[in-house]
Amino acid sequence: MKINNLYKAFEEKIIFNDFSIEIPDGKITFIIGESGCGKTTLLRILAGLDSSFSGQIDSSSSRISCVFQEPRLFPAISVLQNIELVEKGNSLPTNEILKLVELDTEENQYPDSLSGGMKMRLSLARALYYNGDMFLMDEPFSALDENMKARIIPKVLSLLKGKTVIIVSHDMEDVNSYADNIINLSKENPPD
Repeated sequence: MKINNLYKAFEEKIIFNDFSIEIPDGKITFIIGESGCGKTTLLRILAGLDSSFSGQIDSSSSRISCVFQEPRLFPAISVLQNIELVEKGNSLPTNEILKLVELDTEENQYPDSLSGGMKMRLSLARALYYNGDMFLMDEPFSALDENMKARIIPKVLSLLKGKTVIIVSHDMEDVNSYADNIINLSKENPPD
């Protein structure tokens, strides 16, 4: 994926000014940088959720799975229904995805009965079920305790091997453990 001459501003605040970078396809790229440097904004642009920018984005991905900072679940339907709400891609069966994110005993529960970490795992499960050719994830593991992260991250990233995965994270241990590529927006795109 190539980003060329990206310009994005919120009123007077310039987030990206003539920003160009290449993100390798089929690899795990982590985006790091201090708060407010544009990490989430970049993901929203790549996901097609923000079109008020100038510049060019060349991507071969047509099917994008997203995991947002907030789980964005539907409270009136079960864990299983929240997953099956999206179109199924060529992925594992639902019960296998639930097992992978350790929610296999919660399929009939409703989101309001889940902890914050469980809600994030459900959001991750839904993205895996949709099975895009590119995964955009904004702090997907931040609500998980260290033991849960150690069990789940390797399984998820193994499942996504060969896909373009872009993860925003503040956790440098995760970045150093799992990144094929690191983009530091603080250095790549210093604020004006």
